[in-house]
Amino acid sequence: MLRKSAVITAAVLINFALPAAATDAEQNFYQDILFSDDLQQQDAENAAKSSAVELLHKAPELANPEIEETNLRYQDVEKLQATYGAAPFGLVWGMNEDDVKKLGVRLRPEPMKDYVNSYAASRLPNMLKDFQRVVIVFGEENKLWRVIAFGNFITDDTPDATKTLKEYNRYYNLLSKKYGNAQQFFTPGAENPDEKQPEQNQTPEQTPDLLNRLLNGQATLYSTFEGKNVGASLSVNVDGNKQTYLVIDYKNLKILNEKELEILDAL
Repeated sequence: MLRKSAVITAAVLINFALPAAATDAEQNFYQDILFSDDLQQQDAENAAKSSAVELLHKAPELANPEIEETNLRYQDVEKLQATYGAAPFGLVWGMNEDDVKKLGVRLRPEPMKDYVNSYAASRLPNMLKDFQRVVIVFGEENKLWRVIAFGNFITDDTPDATKTLKEYNRYYNLLSKKYGNAQQFFTPGAENPDEKQPEQNQTPEQTPDLLNRLLNGQATLYSTFEGKNVGASLSVNVDGNKQTYLVIDYKNLKILNEKELEILDAL
């Protein structure tokens, strides 16, 4: 201790004796002379110990639980998409109610016969202007497996339903391109029972009074598609005010098959 005190005292005296304009190099030079290697090593060890103590007593930085939860949820949704695929309107098949709500989607209960946990969904990530309402169904397992999109009302249509067929054919081609295996089903019907039934191979475009037949429930027009574990249908519907509109009904076939397998295993 005496040796170290003497050296420190000498250092102080020399520092006072140095000109104010002494360079850093000169100060380092005198420091190397005044402090032996042993003392410099001891000072370094003491400084290291002091830093280690500070680290031990320092409170650990807590991870942001919201960020961790978001990352975990994102990983879960990625797994769902890899398993079941992407659903319409920016959703993912198999998502639960909380997952959908955290996307900013608003859910309002929409009771449907024979289906549980069904909701009218608004503020969807990818909504289309041609559709006024979307209903999504989670089922008893709380897994998104069905999406139903209701189109805008088509008004002031011509007798041969030009506007209705234009919208129908547009979405028919898009769904056929996305899912494939397109099949169209058209029943021309007859406006009254006494009228001669039309030919079976008659197309919608060959029916001059198609609009009236659709409005009166005499004619039916729909198509089905299947691919990417999804079964979809496109149909022309009529509301109480005699207006036509499109309905697209999507169902995830993989989730439906899982339900059936669970029932079979339980039998």
